[in-house]
Amino acid sequence: MLPATAELRAELARYRQHYDLPSLPYPHEPTSLLLPIGGLHRPMTRGGVHLIVKQVFENAIDHLTSSGEPRERAAERLRQASAHWLRHTAGSHMMDGQVDLRYVRDNLGHASISTTSQYLHADDDDRHRATESGLKLNW
Repeated sequence: MLPATAELRAELARYRQHYDLPSLPYPHEPTSLLLPIGGLHRPMTRGGVHLIVKQVFENAIDHLTSSGEPRERAAERLRQASAHWLRHTAGSHMMDGQVDLRYVRDNLGHASISTTSQYLHADDDDRHRATESGLKLNW
């Protein structure tokens, strides 16, 4: 289970209000968290979410390519995007935001800390400063 941040809860409240639902679900509410397109009471499937994510990426690519040459590189990068790419980005942002490695591991559902370690991206300048201040020979 992922923690729902205040930012996520606010966006989910707006989403629910758009569909004339109360901001917060009531206990045992039959409405699913993500509504499928075209209905309120069936749950959104994993495949449905995947299709929506792919469509968002495709729309962004179309927008970038219609904007001209300078944005072609960004469009090319987005052509490689996937739902897993968003997951990796979220893991990297958690690590960059100093979220404890154990919490990131648990949020991503990894069995091993070593798997989560791939989300560590040390900035060279930060690494140099930390080494400079933490490694003293004291001669």
